[in-house]
Amino acid sequence: MRAFLITMCLVGCNGSVIGATPIDAAPDATALDCPTYCAEIEANCTDTNAQYANTATCNSACKTFDAATGAVTDMSGNTLGCRIYHAGLPSQAAPTTHCPHAGPGGDLITASPAFCSGGDVCASFCTLEIAACGSLDAPLPGDPEDSTNNPLFQYQNMANCMDACSQLDKTHPYSTTATGNSLACRLNEAVRASLSVMPDGAAHCSSTAAKAKGACAGTAMP
Repeated sequence: MRAFLITMCLVGCNGSVIGATPIDAAPDATALDCPTYCAEIEANCTDTNAQYANTATCNSACKTFDAATGAVTDMSGNTLGCRIYHAGLPSQAAPTTHCPHAGPGGDLITASPAFCSGGDVCASFCTLEIAACGSLDAPLPGDPEDSTNNPLFQYQNMANCMDACSQLDKTHPYSTTATGNSLACRLNEAVRASLSVMPDGAAHCSSTAAKAKGACAGTAMP
């Protein structure tokens, strides 16, 4: 990764000044793909700013992001390009601010979204949840079931998921350890479910339901 110079400048032999590039002028990576995204976000979003438990989970969640439109210079819009942009130099310089924009939600759940969620974190959650768990209208191939012989899908379709999501608790921030009855927990469980249908899907899809179940039942934490 290129070093990012914030304040230092060099004076050339002819007296010209070469200044540092502003944070929002250019991305730190150019490839619009999941390996680039995961490398950037894992390098710059760590500890309490981490957005994924591991590389495998990052790659599986990344597959649901829109890579067909936009570019790595995008500062807004629910796309892979926007997430790569915020995961790069911005997160390197200010991880607390930019890592949530680069993460699976695309924005802070607890604030008015305006960056990589496209205006509503529920859209990020529902896209990820339905990709990982299927829906009543479009179940996953083979109609996989969880350990209690119930289908993995929790919502009829995207519209149904969005409507249910609008009623969820959004006062708790997303994290890789979020639990309890909140959107943060359900987003975390959807990310985990995306890794594979079995056994991760069976263990996590039920917790993404509108009615609190499993890890997303009880008091929201943190």
